[in-house]
Amino acid sequence: MLNIAELVEKYGDNLTIPPAPVKFIKLVDAESDEEQPKIDHLQSSCIQPFCATRVFQYKILNHKIIAQGEDIKTVYDVVLTTDSEVDYRWTPGDTVGILTKNLDEDVDSLVDHLELQSTQHKLYRVEVDPATKKKAAKVPVYIPKLVPLRKLFSECLDLKSIPKKLFIRALLDFTEDEAEKRLLSVLCSKDSSAFDDVVLKTGMSFLTLLQNVPGCKPPVSVLIEHLPRLMPRPYSIANAHGEGGKIRILFSMSESCPGLTTSFLRSCCDTKDPVFLYFRNTTHFSYKEDDLPKDIVMIGVGTGIAPYLGILDHRRNSKEAGSLGKAWLFAGFRHEETSYLCRDELSRCLKDNILNDLSVAFSRDPNAHCRYVQDQLEANKERVVRTLRDSDGKLYVCGDGKMMLPQIEEKIGKMLAEVLCISDEQVKALIKEWKTKHKYIEDVWL
Repeated sequence: MLNIAELVEKYGDNLTIPPAPVKFIKLVDAESDEEQPKIDHLQSSCIQPFCATRVFQYKILNHKIIAQGEDIKTVYDVVLTTDSEVDYRWTPGDTVGILTKNLDEDVDSLVDHLELQSTQHKLYRVEVDPATKKKAAKVPVYIPKLVPLRKLFSECLDLKSIPKKLFIRALLDFTEDEAEKRLLSVLCSKDSSAFDDVVLKTGMSFLTLLQNVPGCKPPVSVLIEHLPRLMPRPYSIANAHGEGGKIRILFSMSESCPGLTTSFLRSCCDTKDPVFLYFRNTTHFSYKEDDLPKDIVMIGVGTGIAPYLGILDHRRNSKEAGSLGKAWLFAGFRHEETSYLCRDELSRCLKDNILNDLSVAFSRDPNAHCRYVQDQLEANKERVVRTLRDSDGKLYVCGDGKMMLPQIEEKIGKMLAEVLCISDEQVKALIKEWKTKHKYIEDVWL
């Protein structure tokens, strides 16, 4: 809990409180004869980000744990199937968006805080308040017209989002406690640095803020106005398109700090509850028919090898159709014994010449020949550079956009400079050219 007196003493001078935001949402009791919503995910009928298709209902056909142990995340290898007619053919490298849910305990916490236990399953119509003075006011596209409150909290609103100053200002009007008013005033003040120090730097969520102001009881309409959308989570498809529309994905789960979607998916492995997903638009990070004859270099760590499993599956299906270019995978894991994902599968690909080279690194094994994929790239730099320079080959990199991708780009740049004997400016120009021509392609995790 925040020490309110201490915060007020530190930040509480010369506060400038912004005006309250204009309210524009109204919840109305639904008539008893109104059609009840289906049991589908509440966002299943609205337009999804980067969508190529509508939302389909899938279920987990089978799953297995392929990595588990101390110092590593648990990794699940999952196959999903559907009874729906999926009239869409995905491309290797494509992703699906999975509609997620907030944790039950977080929804319970909000229901209890707002004292909505008796009405959490009641049906409401969500409308624009006809008395609002807000111009061009409209209900968010991800909020259905009819909602039970609990499903609204569970499936539409991001309860773990960091509240904006305007939202904190709105909350100020829904508590009678003077200490709470003072705290919210400090956090939303235009002059105070408290918002940056207390909210942004710590990543304080809306739910955590509410715990510090137990007397603050905002109406649900205010939450709809200010909480952001609970966004779908993207996952790489780890298999080629085939009959039946089955989809394979890999996901990793931290036991100490599990994510929303991974917790949901792990639960579905046991409960067989439906999974609602859609196919996202194909990006340049794809492996199309005219890429089959090209040499490719693929770089990924952990579950970042998932899209390459789809590429290799497609290469296997296409092997008899004509000549295949060379394929080289650089993969990084923590431990060879406990977290080397899909080892047997990759070995079969090597044996069958679907994959021509495999260079693996193990970051937490003290005796590993190479600890990082950068070490493997360095050990093979002449051949890698020659593969990319002397052919129409392509370089794929899949991973974290904050750490891994910049490190890989830096390593590729040094390799180019050393092997080709070119200046830093020439290296930057060459990498820029490769990216522009989609010869160097990144799949960025945020």
